[in-house]
Amino acid sequence: MGKFKRQTSEHDILIAGGGISGLAVAYGLAAKGTKVTLIDAPTQTNKASRANVGLIWCQSKFLHLPNYAKWGFHSASLFPALTRELEEISGLDIPVNYTGGLIACVGQKEYENKAAYIAKLKDLLGEYPGGMISRTELEKKLPKIGFGPDVVGAAWCEADGVVEPLALMRAYKAAFCKLGGNVIEAHIHDVCPQDGGYSVFTDKGQMKCERLVLSAGLSNRRFSRFALSSLPVSADKGQVLLVERMPPVMPIPLLGVTQTFGGTIIIGFRHEFIGHDTRIVPEAVASEGRAAIQIWPELGKKRLIRAWSGLRVMPEDKQAIYSRLPNHPKVTLINTHSAVTLAAAHTRHLPEFILGGCLPDLAQDMTLQRFGVDVH
Repeated sequence: MGKFKRQTSEHDILIAGGGISGLAVAYGLAAKGTKVTLIDAPTQTNKASRANVGLIWCQSKFLHLPNYAKWGFHSASLFPALTRELEEISGLDIPVNYTGGLIACVGQKEYENKAAYIAKLKDLLGEYPGGMISRTELEKKLPKIGFGPDVVGAAWCEADGVVEPLALMRAYKAAFCKLGGNVIEAHIHDVCPQDGGYSVFTDKGQMKCERLVLSAGLSNRRFSRFALSSLPVSADKGQVLLVERMPPVMPIPLLGVTQTFGGTIIIGFRHEFIGHDTRIVPEAVASEGRAAIQIWPELGKKRLIRAWSGLRVMPEDKQAIYSRLPNHPKVTLINTHSAVTLAAAHTRHLPEFILGGCLPDLAQDMTLQRFGVDVH
């Protein structure tokens, strides 16, 4: 990456934030031949991706937001070609399974509620690559797992999958750099309009640009203050448990209880909106463990390696935000809680929007305008 001198530097497009969303659009822009610089905090900084299982997950979501549901399925359909492309350019392997996904249903009522939801989703979307399966069918899909007695069946969707999120990030970054992208590791202190462009102030100096992309997760609330009094996103805390390695037993990911590519089991069900408190709560860890054991009792005999937490970004209405800022048409804001699932769509479709074009039809309603903000 080279050394960065403490002085003002000029850039065409600056991307503030190098998580999966920032990397996805950075790579997409570089693939179009655009000169891009991505500013990312040092890797020791906690990122949402470190509390992410890496699920590519479309099923059983967003009945109230049909275009957003379709957007997720569209992105999932783009993933196989994207990962092949990234592996070829970066030279790095991306562990990924496109084997579908399962949601275990504990009790008949949960099964019936899930079935009713999916039936409505099918009617609304017109097509849906999945449905409900019985316990017998579930056991055939995951024959090496002994499900608890209360598991009556599952929701199944063939469009889902799982990817190693940190490997995806590494491949994105390596491919971006090979296409001429520039990565600067620095902490961003402030962002503001200046001299007809924008200045980003970091601990490695001031950087100026013509176009700016804000993809810094929760920090976007602070970075966008020059144009917005408030940004409708909040911190969604997740607590994750890691169980000791086991032989490969889960070729299909199970929501909330997923085997990693290294063999460990990641457990995570909770969503907590309690601000920026990332402390581990023992009671919450116990609750997560009980939920996992109810699905897969054998986990109760396994060793818990560690637990950690992370803050995910959650827009107020749970739908992604892709928007220009009011009176600042050359500033693009990106905030989503489904960064892995939507990465392929971000790579293929958002660069044109960042360069001044339009959003795809499915994403037309995902700007700040839905919150009453005039972005024209």
